[in-house]
Amino acid sequence: MKAIITIAGYGTRFLPASKAVPKEMIPIAGVPLIQHHVEELVAAGITEVIVVVRGAAEAVQHHFAPTPDLERHLEAAGKLDLLQAVRRISRLADIIFVRQPESLPYGNASPALAARPWLTPGEPFYYMFGDDIILADVPVPKQMLDAFHAHRPAAAVASQTVPDEETHLYGCIAFKPGSKSEMARIVEKPAPGTAPSNWVQIGHFIFTPELFDVLDTLEPGKGGELWLADAVDRLAARSSVIVQPIEGKWLPAGDPLRHLKACIEAALRREEWQEDLVAYLRSLEL
Repeated sequence: MKAIITIAGYGTRFLPASKAVPKEMIPIAGVPLIQHHVEELVAAGITEVIVVVRGAAEAVQHHFAPTPDLERHLEAAGKLDLLQAVRRISRLADIIFVRQPESLPYGNASPALAARPWLTPGEPFYYMFGDDIILADVPVPKQMLDAFHAHRPAAAVASQTVPDEETHLYGCIAFKPGSKSEMARIVEKPAPGTAPSNWVQIGHFIFTPELFDVLDTLEPGKGGELWLADAVDRLAARSSVIVQPIEGKWLPAGDPLRHLKACIEAALRREEWQEDLVAYLRSLEL
């Protein structure tokens, strides 16, 4: 199975930093966010990755490419641990970069159309947004693949619950009558108090090619954007879409404050940093 990672947005909430550096290259606990994504895909056995970009992506491409000059410098300096880490990045996976054409509408479903020529015809594929990180003992793609292979639906959607007061921020899932796992529809950012459930989609999906039957006839929705939620909603009306509860801590990182919180959470999980970081946080006068 191939995977698509979408980084085709403009990163406006991270300006001015994202003017020159894609927000997915801004590190979380010392590692660029997109590298976290590739590593969890590889841990689940997915080694062919299509990264869909919009605009400049040289920094991302350079990050995953071999760097002979740097490697020679590290080797000469005897910094062998760093040399191993740098070489490992370029060998993680078979990664290609696809630029989303201007002819496609803006929206989080358009990268799927941009990547379609590079997918294997007739095979399912993994699809994930590049904004968030989920800290989990079992990688999220592994949890999703297990569910997909068990049920063989038209699509699988990763989900977690959120408090009532946050449902208006997300795409909330309505289940089919009598089912706790099969989706009936998604209600995108419902008005407070009107959500069909507290289960929300969290940016990881597995699709069969049936998704393209929907996308080929889907018109742009709210704000003139092509929304994946609209496509999944229509797909659920015609086929089986399962909702997979995800075990792990979901850390949205799509704006600077939430990104900072994700950095702290991820850093606290690194044994070599934990003691010093905890001591520092406790020393703050709040």
